[in-house]
Amino acid sequence: MLDVSREDVVARIDRVVEDLLKSAGCTQPPVDAIDLARRHLGMVVCLDRSQQNRGRAQRNRAGRLIYLRPESLPERHQWTVAHEIGEHLRPRLLEALGLASSTPTLGESLANLFAFRLLVPTCWFAEDARLLDYQLPELKRRYSTASHEVIAWRMLDLPQPCVITVVDNEHITKRRSNAWQVTRKLVAAERTCLEYVHQYSRARRVQADGWTVYGWPVHRPDWKREILRSVFEE
Repeated sequence: MLDVSREDVVARIDRVVEDLLKSAGCTQPPVDAIDLARRHLGMVVCLDRSQQNRGRAQRNRAGRLIYLRPESLPERHQWTVAHEIGEHLRPRLLEALGLASSTPTLGESLANLFAFRLLVPTCWFAEDARLLDYQLPELKRRYSTASHEVIAWRMLDLPQPCVITVVDNEHITKRRSNAWQVTRKLVAAERTCLEYVHQYSRARRVQADGWTVYGWPVHRPDWKREILRSVFEE
């Protein structure tokens, strides 16, 4: 992002999020992005069954409109609206970054970063994650408008080193770390944990070879997702 470091970008986005939540009177999770858009920002959010994509924003003389297609998971609507709030506040974000203009790629990156931090604000999440021992089910109950995946990825923004892996229908779809170089290949403890969680649809902790791996099921009748958080104890 030009001459601005990622650390500066996320720190300034966090400040914009904190200011927004404070001005809206939101003092604790969960953050309802739809209510925030409607009540505090005067945006119009409505369902449109003709929508092919998850969400679409449009401007008119009355303000900004967000059309949502019907979804089975309310978290998808929350993400769409949080993202569109980020687009709506892009001038404020760019001003906070000291940037006068934006490329389309930069704007999209800012909106995504904003959405993650609006649904799971750093000002609360850092302490909550520590107090709840980084347990995804407990954090999901507290940050109920965010998806399991969004909450898991936010763990990578915390100082505690870890690896986050998302597995969909027995295929690794995403795997990232905030400390180590990783590949798609799981270590033995991760494979053992994943096999148990996938088969029994129950959370599991496995320790082996210096690794502690926590696995959680996010299972639906038509889809099996598992999320792993792996920590290496040197």
